[in-house]
Amino acid sequence: MNEKKEYRDWVFSVLFLIVLGFAGYFAWLYYKKLPDTQKNVSERTLSAAPLIEREVMINKNYIGYVKPVNEVIVRPYISGFIDKVVVKGGAEVKTGDILVILEQSEYKAQLEAAKASVAQAQATFDNNKIYYQRMQKAGKPAVSQTDLDNAKAAFLSSKAALEQAKASQNVAEVNFNYTLVKATIDGIIGDVSLSSGDYISPQSSLMTIIQYNPMRVVFSLTDKDYLDEITQGEIFANENISLKLANGKIYTKSGVFRYTDNQIDKNTNSIAIYADFENPQKELVANAYVDVLLHKKYHGMIVAKNLVLLEPEGNFIYVAGANGVVKRAVDIIADYGVSNYLLKNTFHPGESIILDKITDEVSKQKFKIIIQGSAAVEEKN
Repeated sequence: MNEKKEYRDWVFSVLFLIVLGFAGYFAWLYYKKLPDTQKNVSERTLSAAPLIEREVMINKNYIGYVKPVNEVIVRPYISGFIDKVVVKGGAEVKTGDILVILEQSEYKAQLEAAKASVAQAQATFDNNKIYYQRMQKAGKPAVSQTDLDNAKAAFLSSKAALEQAKASQNVAEVNFNYTLVKATIDGIIGDVSLSSGDYISPQSSLMTIIQYNPMRVVFSLTDKDYLDEITQGEIFANENISLKLANGKIYTKSGVFRYTDNQIDKNTNSIAIYADFENPQKELVANAYVDVLLHKKYHGMIVAKNLVLLEPEGNFIYVAGANGVVKRAVDIIADYGVSNYLLKNTFHPGESIILDKITDEVSKQKFKIIIQGSAAVEEKN
């Protein structure tokens, strides 16, 4: 009796296990057929934010230095002893102002002698001209051909002598005028270490004159920044160039772009940029270092830096759109503030940026996307 009961219990246990196995199998099949979004909600929900194009002002900073647009080293044209030094160091001069006067007596004497030679040559020429004209009027047979030829030769020779005398007078006048050393540009005189009695020659450097208004500022763009500028159209178009001085003050005048250098510096991979600034108050001094501030409006997408993947193959972000979650290559225009990038708008309409950290493998799954406000990826500049 007990054996029959044990056998029946064993049969029921086996049947129970078989039924339980079939139930588990069908439950597993049902689970496999469920959409992924119903299996584990916590793993399949991603936050995203709309990608909205904005117009923003981007500021870029560079180190530059000040140089004069024009700078002249004053040298005399002739040799001589200084009679008087008219200007002092630091003086402001205009074109044509007298700076130094050389001893003039020798050059004045040469000029007077040249004038006398011209007067003598003029008299000889006038006399030979009149004589030649008379011989022509007399004609043959009163005047022989030989006498007429001689009169003509004397006339032409005296004419040439007169021209030579006038040329010598012009040279003497030039040399006499060169005893007055004058400014050739408007500007400020540098150091003056001259005194009366000093002997100078065309090899002597007397002083420098620096044009102070306008002044030129030179700074360098990296080869990448330069290419970005020229690919956007006219270089520095609609771009404000300003300066911050050594005392932290923002210079009140904006700069005017003039030109770029004609080659890249191979040591720094940069190219020199030249811009001019009005300088009426003489705040910009030659060789001073300044911060060059470039302000330009851009259109693009503001994205937090921690959402941009900087990889050897390029820069990427994850976006959600009609094709699900995809890894999209992006172009970084510039930094925006401390924590953001400004990206070029290369996105499809309606795409949103994924705010959560995911990998390439995970991105292939299906997700429930929760759209948040755009402030989640924006920070004021």
